[in-house]
Amino acid sequence: MQLTLGPLLYYWPKPRLDTFYAAIAASPVDRVYLGEAVCSRRHEYRTADWLDAAARLADAGKEVVLSSQVLMESESDLKALRRFVADGRFLLEANDMGAVHMVAGRAPFVAGPHLNIYNGETLAFFASLGANRWVPPCEMTRASLTAILAEKPDNLATEVFAYGRL
Repeated sequence: MQLTLGPLLYYWPKPRLDTFYAAIAASPVDRVYLGEAVCSRRHEYRTADWLDAAARLADAGKEVVLSSQVLMESESDLKALRRFVADGRFLLEANDMGAVHMVAGRAPFVAGPHLNIYNGETLAFFASLGANRWVPPCEMTRASLTAILAEKPDNLATEVFAYGRL
């Protein structure tokens, strides 16, 4: 089992983010998701800041995943996503189909919890596009997850949200 820190879902000022991710670099966390998944208008970190934080965490031995937004609203949102994909050093957590389209067939990616994967056939579809990991929706029941895991492609890892505020 590995310990993963998901993307922050709240607004934090840049100094607080810098301090937080410096502490995470020294923590026992194995994997860190970075990026603004909720709203591009509320952040102080820019794309370059996320990529710099990702590089620092990777240098500290963390696996870094860059999270896409759940809902792309503007050309500037797409521009940031294009930079994440073009960077190529880190996996992308695709949280909407636009992000899936941008990365599918080009690089492995994480199928995020906002993609509405609720059955084995849909999960296999995302695996065929290049997903090497998936995060089930937080509201998925244990019984549903167990059924999907019985059908899961062998080469697909699963991460389950276990602790924290949604």
